[in-house]
Amino acid sequence: MNPIENPYRPGAGTKPVFLAGRDEIISKADTLIKRVKIGNPQRSLMLYGLRGVGKTVLLNKISELAETENYIVEQIEMSENDDFRKVIAGFIRKILLKINRIENAKEKLLKALGVFKAFSISMPDGPEFKIDVDAISGEADSGDFESDLTDLFVNIGQAAKEEGKCVCILIDETQYLKEKDMAALIASCHKISQKELPLVVVCAGLPSIAALSGDAKSYAERLFEFIPIKYLESPQDALAITEPAKKKNVTYESDAVLEFIKVTRGYPYFIQELGKHTWDLAHSSPITVDDVKNATATTLKELDNSFFKVRLDRAAGREKRLMYGMAELGQGPYLMADVAKKVGIKVSSLSPTRATLISKGFIYTPEFGYIDFTVPLFDDFLRRNK
Repeated sequence: MNPIENPYRPGAGTKPVFLAGRDEIISKADTLIKRVKIGNPQRSLMLYGLRGVGKTVLLNKISELAETENYIVEQIEMSENDDFRKVIAGFIRKILLKINRIENAKEKLLKALGVFKAFSISMPDGPEFKIDVDAISGEADSGDFESDLTDLFVNIGQAAKEEGKCVCILIDETQYLKEKDMAALIASCHKISQKELPLVVVCAGLPSIAALSGDAKSYAERLFEFIPIKYLESPQDALAITEPAKKKNVTYESDAVLEFIKVTRGYPYFIQELGKHTWDLAHSSPITVDDVKNATATTLKELDNSFFKVRLDRAAGREKRLMYGMAELGQGPYLMADVAKKVGIKVSSLSPTRATLISKGFIYTPEFGYIDFTVPLFDDFLRRNK
């Protein structure tokens, strides 16, 4: 079929033509945004799940919802080596400048600008703040990030409230925050909730962020609603496959849909990838099971050369050895003792490599004593490419 009209969209955070199975989450986000706008505090959202399940797509959707309600929206994407203190400072600067123009700033915004200037001066290599306001000492300049970020969030919220504005901060790849950074973020959200200020924080990341949040602050679960983002189940998996094609007046045979689900296991990114190649290889409607089978080899090759390989190339020798050992055991989760036995070393000797793989986002701990891959079907890839 015509590749120009291909309705499937594999990509990092690319919104699919049909967003299946996420209505409840979108409804929660919409309620949160509208409640905060009218002064009703509510727990923020923490979305967590494996790679390719659509967390970034959901953040983008929440951004759209907030913009529709005239929020000032800033979206942050963390990476492995980022300093959260510096990253958040840069975005706070942009938020303050969006609340209102300096010449029209009211009392609370002028104070927030002064507090932020004090914060940026106290931070080595912090963002330049070339606005003619005096730094206000005594707030956000203590050098204790938890206390300083809380002061900043409160001043942002108060300035936004005085100016009749609301602020939404979206943080992607939250697992890359250090424990002290997560503690500071949670404490800041705690304070703005107590003060009923119009500032919303929504986070997304790998499954490890739930444990990271709990370790950082014991009351994290009272401030954030932790929502797992999983693979799609029936009938939503089938709708994710058929609805994009349906918009182009193309249908699937029922056996083709079943084969599609078998190959992708309901993971949204893989549905988009296989959908793209199936469409390009199919000659006519309805799409048949043979069309899907023919496209599977092309899809796996594409995934192996890009989605999977890019991740594997970031791993060092010992890290690869541990992951290959996991894959040889079959499908996870994997008991650490079994992995250690497979690679021929003691469990205690695996711990440093395990910690590095978790920090890099390769694996996570679904329960005590177990590990698993953060990328669906990564074990299949490793077995194919041993």
